[in-house]
Amino acid sequence: MDSPTKIVFIWHMHQPYYKLPSQEYYYLGWTRLHAAKDYYGMAKIVEKFDKLKVTFNFSGVLIKQLYDYIYNNATDLYALLTSKNPRFLTKKEKEFIIDRFFSVNFERFIRPHRRYFQLYQKKVKKEKFSSQDILDLQVLFNLCWFHPYTFKEDKNLQEIVKKEKGYSFSDKKYIFQKQREIMQKIFPLYKKLLEDERIEISVSAFYHPILPLIYDTDILKEFPYLKRPRLRFSSPQDVSWHLKKAKEIFEKVFEKNPYGSWPPEGSISKDIVSFFIKEGFSWIGLDEGILFKSLMTDYISYDLIKNQRHLIYQPYEYEGLNILFRDRNLSDAISFVYQAWQEPLFAAQDLIEHFRRIHYYLKDTFKEKIITIIMDGENAWEYYKNNGVDFLEKVYTHLEKEEIFSTELPHQIFKNLKPKKLPKLASGSWINNDFGVWIGSEKNNICWEILKKVKDLIEKRKKKIENIEKVKEYFYILEGSDWNWWNTFDEPTGSFRKIYLSYAKKIFQILKEKLPKSLKKL
Repeated sequence: MDSPTKIVFIWHMHQPYYKLPSQEYYYLGWTRLHAAKDYYGMAKIVEKFDKLKVTFNFSGVLIKQLYDYIYNNATDLYALLTSKNPRFLTKKEKEFIIDRFFSVNFERFIRPHRRYFQLYQKKVKKEKFSSQDILDLQVLFNLCWFHPYTFKEDKNLQEIVKKEKGYSFSDKKYIFQKQREIMQKIFPLYKKLLEDERIEISVSAFYHPILPLIYDTDILKEFPYLKRPRLRFSSPQDVSWHLKKAKEIFEKVFEKNPYGSWPPEGSISKDIVSFFIKEGFSWIGLDEGILFKSLMTDYISYDLIKNQRHLIYQPYEYEGLNILFRDRNLSDAISFVYQAWQEPLFAAQDLIEHFRRIHYYLKDTFKEKIITIIMDGENAWEYYKNNGVDFLEKVYTHLEKEEIFSTELPHQIFKNLKPKKLPKLASGSWINNDFGVWIGSEKNNICWEILKKVKDLIEKRKKKIENIEKVKEYFYILEGSDWNWWNTFDEPTGSFRKIYLSYAKKIFQILKEKLPKSLKKL
């Protein structure tokens, strides 16, 4: 009998650091909201299936923020404004709520709900919001951020939903209590699944930096079509810091060492491999495009090698580090395509049929076959009907029942299989197999030049500044990838720019240095 095809799911969870240096609370509330809906809900789905095994990958900074909410009673501006009586909100606070509290999927949450849609139309028409309008908006926005399982299990929430409008202060209070209650369950749930070997948890470098660029921006010599920053930035010791710090917070929460990592944005270069090994990581996940680039030769082009898709369905090893390469087509189908299907059960069946075709296609090629799915594990589901529950349950049910499939954890795969050695490892990320999202544009290159200036100042002043450790921490925050991501993609609120600039300005203030003029261009 053929060996079952191993299916590896790696659901990546990440939120950047949302706290401003001048505030005790978080500026944005996405960690709290995704915690109540996705971090809890994704694990609860797994709990329903006895034989299912999946991997969750958390960034270090996300674990840090969850820990802060759960154990330090942290809060955020969205929560603070939700808790306020609409009658006592300032004009600016009301404008913030009206601007931000429609930040949910329109087709899944706003259009189907008569009251929410009515309020949305008032916003579009720039009509005045009454106190009850604001209260209803406060409640409706937060209701969007519960998982379907929570509604199913909680009669009080069901009653609040049935009201549809005219919500009360007690409704709002109960929603906050429920959010806190759910957040308290997150770490214990994951730890229990981890102990039972139902899941594996891997971790990304702490503040989610693009590690090859942190190591040396001159890696862009490999990508001559990308413009290099005017000043070269290179800080290999920071690669170690982010990996070490991520391991520390992981061990603090989960009380064990992580085996693996999805490098931030799937970014890799051969120079980074030794850092993972030094910190005790045994495996990483990467995009299939990196494999195809790695297998190119003077005689075999990328376009030729990328059609040999069977190559991605086996494990690899480069200089002692094990690697799983994700199936980009299937990962992206779950991320971006199936959400638009009217019937999620048909979408689930389509995915299973893809798995089945791969299994039989590789029947005589590899004895051990591995299909790896790596994708955003939190943001995709609000685009699906019922937050993706119907789709995921159907997929998981099929995988449990069918003998030709088995879901597996990466560390167990590498314990039992000998991976194929890679002669070289190409540089790049999951997007376009390069680093163009985070470097090369005018704004992003300014950010790298700012990092270079700050690094030099820290080195020069480290013995003279009392709170140099705080400056270093702010510097590590600026190394995060999200600020550059939102320089490349449209972010109309300007929130990420605000957070980035707040840390950059604070660093120069502490160091008693003039702000670089280039900051004004960001």
